[in-house]
Amino acid sequence: MTATESLGGALARHGVTVLAPAEALAGDVTGPAAVLLERWTLGVAEELSRAALDRPVLWVPVRCDGAVTVVGPVLRPGARACVSCVEYQRLASAGGRVPWQSPRMELAGVPSPALAEAVAAVAAELLATDRTDGADPAADGATVLVVHHGRATWSAHRVRPVGGCPVCRPLPADGPEAARVPCDPCPLPDPLVLRGPNSRTDAAGLRAELYDEWFGPVRRLARSEDSVFSLTSALVTDGRLVDDGGYGRGTDFGRSERVALFEAVERLAGMRPFGRRTVVRAPFAALGADRALDPERLGLPDPVYHGHPASRTVPYSPDVELDWVHGWSLTRRAPLLVPEHVAYWDVPGAGRPRVVYESSNGCGLGNSPQEAVLYGLFEVAERDAFLMAWYAAAPLPRIAVPEDDPEVAHLADRAALAGYPLRLLDATNDLGIPAVLAVCRYEGDRPDAPRVFLAAGAHHDPRAAIRSAVAEVVTNVYEAPGLAVAPDRPRDPARLRPLLAEPERVLSLDDHVGVNTLPEAAPRLAFLFADTPVRTVAGAWPGAPEPVADLTELLTGLVDRLAGLGLEVVAVRQDEPGVRDRLGLYAAKVVVPGSLPMTFGHVNRRTRGLPRLLEVPYRLGRTARPLRPEDLAVHPHPFP
Repeated sequence: MTATESLGGALARHGVTVLAPAEALAGDVTGPAAVLLERWTLGVAEELSRAALDRPVLWVPVRCDGAVTVVGPVLRPGARACVSCVEYQRLASAGGRVPWQSPRMELAGVPSPALAEAVAAVAAELLATDRTDGADPAADGATVLVVHHGRATWSAHRVRPVGGCPVCRPLPADGPEAARVPCDPCPLPDPLVLRGPNSRTDAAGLRAELYDEWFGPVRRLARSEDSVFSLTSALVTDGRLVDDGGYGRGTDFGRSERVALFEAVERLAGMRPFGRRTVVRAPFAALGADRALDPERLGLPDPVYHGHPASRTVPYSPDVELDWVHGWSLTRRAPLLVPEHVAYWDVPGAGRPRVVYESSNGCGLGNSPQEAVLYGLFEVAERDAFLMAWYAAAPLPRIAVPEDDPEVAHLADRAALAGYPLRLLDATNDLGIPAVLAVCRYEGDRPDAPRVFLAAGAHHDPRAAIRSAVAEVVTNVYEAPGLAVAPDRPRDPARLRPLLAEPERVLSLDDHVGVNTLPEAAPRLAFLFADTPVRTVAGAWPGAPEPVADLTELLTGLVDRLAGLGLEVVAVRQDEPGVRDRLGLYAAKVVVPGSLPMTFGHVNRRTRGLPRLLEVPYRLGRTARPLRPEDLAVHPHPFP
């Protein structure tokens, strides 16, 4: 008797009809049944799912994959999830190590006869307890059980299609109404805290909804105890080989895990459309400036790098056909089409040209759409202030480290203990949002020590901006030694030194940060250490922060301020439906044409066609005259 025959016999002993995939698809058998897949493909899983949605059946798929047998979800019309989306999430959660997008990929396994009765029992129970009471089938996901024959363990999971499923939960078409950002009042209980209340996002609630090592959307939570903080990483299910997700810092792991999960949601929502299906494809010339955002307003890559192996873009002209999603111009109070690859940073690229490189710059998460947009705008201001200071290379006013802030004072002491005194600089520019650079330069006697680290923060409250920048820069100081000796040696000085003379070889975040930690990079960083006047926080930002009674009023005021500078604020709603409906969390990408966008990979930088970069440093008194393009210090930036 084969292992599969043993499992089939066990199912039969539990009173369950057993079907092969071909029998199920033939449509000759009615009544509850288990569909047993010993050797199968993802294409067969999709066929079974589509068939079950169209027929009055009740099936529980039992499929083998190596040492694992996966049971469920129950398939029937209106099912909470299907085999197709469940397998997508299971295989993508493996971290991209399998070709999970190939319908012809064959999977197989040999279930242990010793556990055949256990598998049969859970399959029979799933069939018996499936609810058909007319409740919303997507409300709480579908039950899936995983039996690991090598470990003799089993686990139960609630799985829902994240971002829809083309088989059982197809996304609605994108349209202008779904893009609207409401302007309803958002009163705040605490006028000094710009986050609205949300009882559903305590640490336990977030973990229960988001974390599942088999199915995601957060597939891994990892803690680091060798940082200046309790540091937690929350890696998301995205099917890529590169780990990605959210990172949280806190005074304890409970707090840092909560932050990491928030960031993971923001990161995932910003990758690709999870709430609406992109339907508009056209050249800008056919749409016009009334309907669409002109890509030339975003700052285009330097044409000298067109065709470079590291470039991700094609030369832009108004006749290039692009995919577009609907955003909302808060300035015009009207819908506005935005290039899909600007609204989302990891849209699959086959046959979809990109005219600019876009990062997650401007992505925000909040307890309301307005809150998400506000925090996305803060991030735009942070990166704009950082890059304007970097490319102008002009000295900035210093800010005294606030001794009355215990968190900042503690981190400053930790940095000094490692040989990196903390320096704060006021990078606030014409946007008017307090922006801070935190800089740590090594002053010890180790010749191989990384020399300089930078980070930035921007917020309505300058003290919040300082805390954010300081937390990041001091964390980087303490992580640097490990990165220098990690297996792929991303911060190995020997690897980085050639990049000083060949900046087009600067590709990754580690390259950007690492090349600027070299002693040989000191001349390009000298402006950060100029002997400029020192002001207190109160002296730099008198009266800040002003209390905020209503979040919408604050957001509207900032939009109006930027409009006075000739800058438009555009937001793209990135809500993932399940996260929005179950946790009350909204996501948005904010685009401010004319601001300086954060890019990685030196050939992708976008400094052309952005007149603010040339004019604003002069208007702020940082330079003696307006800059010319040849005046810019276009070295690879050190943003982490």
